[in-house]
Amino acid sequence: MKRIDIVDGILYYYGNPAGCVSGETAILDTMFQKEELIRFLTEKGIENPVFRGGVYDQLSEDSGTEKTITIDRKESKKFRIYQLGQKSPVTMRFISLAERRKRGYDRPQRGEYVLVHEEEIEKFNLEEVWEKYGQAVPENFAGHALAISDVIEFADGDASRFFYIDAAGYEEIQF
Repeated sequence: MKRIDIVDGILYYYGNPAGCVSGETAILDTMFQKEELIRFLTEKGIENPVFRGGVYDQLSEDSGTEKTITIDRKESKKFRIYQLGQKSPVTMRFISLAERRKRGYDRPQRGEYVLVHEEEIEKFNLEEVWEKYGQAVPENFAGHALAISDVIEFADGDASRFFYIDAAGYEEIQF
């Protein structure tokens, strides 16, 4: 048995149904947010898998791929946190946008970052996100506490807004 495999659109992690894969979209249960699994998906061309609770339960109850993917695409408000990946230069980390330009780096690029958290929210509020993730982080959070150079995304259906955490607050960016 392979450690990680995709069979009929279901991703199996050590024999457990971890999520669904369709084209370049992967929806996985948060309990499977492991570096090994993310690396496997990246090799398959899936750059930003979505992690959320309840996927394992749905798959275990034999709800099937289509239902799980459809549920994720509903019109809900979500926020995501991106942090610089291990392959990004150390001199790029924890610096303001002005310092980033001064050091010769382009604007933040999605490929430099890793999605470390996603959850549904009722309203978009940067200060509430900072309060929850800026000092300490909850158990299910895969990254470090929020810091300069991190990116927060607010997504509402197909529209998204991205905010770079800067020295003086937040700056909306194209990402």
